[in-house]
Amino acid sequence: MADSCSTCGADGASEKEQLLSSAASCGSQDLLGGAGHSRPSVLVSSELHREEEEEEEALRRKLKYFFMSPCDKYHAKGRKPFKLGLQLLKIVTVTVQLVLFGLSNQMVVTFKEENTVVFQHLFLKDYEDDVPQAVHTQTEFYQYIHFAVEQYLALPQISLGRYAYVLGSGVNGSALSLCQRYYRRGTIDPVNDTFDIDPHVITECIGLDPQIYSLAAGNGDYKNFTLKFYK
Repeated sequence: MADSCSTCGADGASEKEQLLSSAASCGSQDLLGGAGHSRPSVLVSSELHREEEEEEEALRRKLKYFFMSPCDKYHAKGRKPFKLGLQLLKIVTVTVQLVLFGLSNQMVVTFKEENTVVFQHLFLKDYEDDVPQAVHTQTEFYQYIHFAVEQYLALPQISLGRYAYVLGSGVNGSALSLCQRYYRRGTIDPVNDTFDIDPHVITECIGLDPQIYSLAAGNGDYKNFTLKFYK
């Protein structure tokens, strides 16, 4: 373009009209040439901008759909909410399991509480519901111990329910053990509020077997069990 313009200016330097017409033609060619080069770049940039906007809009729609609730997704696309149904099924399954576990645990707790009440009435002397139990003298203590042992030995004959002895759980394979634990040596002076105790603990036990110690046989050797209250 520049060479053609310079040629036009050299050939007709004296002719004003030709110069003006040539200059105008050259300028018009430059403008046309520049417009021809710039027009594709403008189209390409606009096309890229439009594609970016479409990608942004698609991403925006995906994010909006992702954070929708199952009901909104159903209204948006009309597809059945299978995931929502699966979650509801999980909730129902877990709820049923919790209910069954609660009922089973309640039965166990009820059984334990009822048997505890039964044993309190069977083995505690002069037991009354909602009344505190207390022993104040050694004689009363031995009476309570002997009463519990006698009731235990006569359990099959006095209880309404069916209970069995667990043999081998006590001392020397017996069913019941009476044990006392005391310090090997110890002295207490209440007047001076002093005490001297050997920290070594001694344990003494006797075993009661219902097959040997029975009320019918009149065997009362368990009554010879003496507690060392002073230790």
